[in-house]
Parts: sequence; C-alpha cells; structure tokens
Amino acid sequence: MSFVHLANFCAHIKNCTNVNISTTSVPFTRLHLQVALGLYKEGFISSISRGSITGPDVTPVDVTPDNISTRRLWLGLKYRNNQSVIRDISLVSKPGRKVNLTKEEVKALASGLTVRFIKPLQPAECIFIKNVKENEVIEIQEAAKRNLDGVALYRVK
Repeated sequence: MSFVHLANFCAHIKNCTNVNISTTSVPFTRLHLQVALGLYKEGFISSISRGSITGPDVTPVDVTPDNISTRRLWLGLKYRNNQSVIRDISLVSKPGRKVNLTKEEVKALASGLTVRFIKPLQPAECIFIKNVKENEVIEIQEAAKRNLDGVALYRVK
C-alpha cells in the first residue's frame, strides 16, 4: 500500500470537484478500487466503472499483465444544486506518518472523541481505515461495530 498513490487519488478527486467535473479516471489498482467502493457505499460518488484511457468500457475487458498500464477506474462524481457532495477529502496517514489505530481508538473515534491528533467526526463525515488482517478498506463506524483495528487512511466530508 502506497500512501503516495492514495495522496494523488485524494488530490485528484479534490481538484475534480473544485472545477465541477462529472466523471474522472484514476489508475486501476486494488487500493483505488477499495477506496472508490467505500466512497460509493457511503454515497459520495455516483458510479464506478472499469475502462481504458479513452473512456469507460462498453463491453467488459479482463485486466491482464499486458494491458494493466492502460486500465483505469472511471468515477462518476455527485453534485447537488451545483455543489459537490465531496466538500473535502484529505489524508490522515501520510507517507511520512502512518497512523495505526487500536480497537479501542477506533471505537473512541467512531463515538466522537479526539484520538491523538485526529479530530472527531463531524456530521456527514467519514474516516476510512485499512484493516491489515482482512486487507480491506472500511468506514470507521463499521470497523467499530466489527471490533477491528487498522491504519487510518483518509477522511471525507
């Protein structure tokens, strides 16, 4: 897992929402797919589709070692009243500072308490963590329910 690629993903999404772009593409990686699925599940983006550098696929194409460099994830960004649903997206863990959260810290953060330097959740805000054992990106509320620990990745509001 590279925090540099995740930082580029977050910056790209933030830049696209600032200029009101409806669809955008990011490189196809497992981490980007998990992050996009988390954003879709929480209602921050409207669609996810696989495609190439020219656009989303009309017919499904398998990802192989020969075409992996041209494969992209196409994301549909949501807007309401000409305002982006994603107001801000930022990293919690950075390339030089990885933030590991214990099960107790995950529960405290999910219940609205400050944990270390991480500010508490505001209404309509999500923090996503990566659980190393199950190798999945999940929202902090779900992680607290499932009693999981992990690395705090990013927050979106």
